[in-house]
Amino acid sequence: MNELKYLNVCYNSKENDEKFHELISTYTNNVFKYNNQDELIDLINNEEIHLVITKYNFELLKQIRVLNNQIQIIAFLDKINHTHLIESLEIEYVKFIQELNCVNEFIYILKDCVKNIDSQKSNIRKLKNNFIYDIYNKTLFKNNKIISLTKRESLFLGLLIKEYNRAISYEEINKEIWNNTMTQDALRSLVKEIRKKTYKELIINISGIGYRIDL
Repeated sequence: MNELKYLNVCYNSKENDEKFHELISTYTNNVFKYNNQDELIDLINNEEIHLVITKYNFELLKQIRVLNNQIQIIAFLDKINHTHLIESLEIEYVKFIQELNCVNEFIYILKDCVKNIDSQKSNIRKLKNNFIYDIYNKTLFKNNKIISLTKRESLFLGLLIKEYNRAISYEEINKEIWNNTMTQDALRSLVKEIRKKTYKELIINISGIGYRIDL
């Protein structure tokens, strides 16, 4: 992941062990460690920090966002609840992690952060009819209330929104969402359910090709 080597990453040395440091150092030469909140704020004020990895603290993250409205944040917490997800709308650029099950999962998260840094696009996407989708945390909101989605519904909607400027082919949907086990009936049923939870015009069928999102 060569893109990360040019980014400045900081994390709390007290909250992460040496194995974590080795993992981060594998992908970037620019690692800043801090021991407390004051040191973190000092780093943000004096260095061009692109990514902060920290334990979740809403007040601290709001302070970070005031200082820099583009820093990507990976926030660890014991258990994610609705309040955290609602708060993510205010903070932006924050990915919640309850626990890391494998290195590949963490690399995937880092790649998402890098993409957003490069594109300068928020992970919070505003849809029509007061719907909002958080790409990082795969959560759909309406009027600041969470709309329940199944795992597959969230993956499909997230894929369409992330690739909003093109149609996603049936083949790609089959591979990314169904792991090559999709049926046309299953796909139509999925689209129907998402439209029921949002609005009909959100997902557009491109005949003979696939689907795209209407943003």
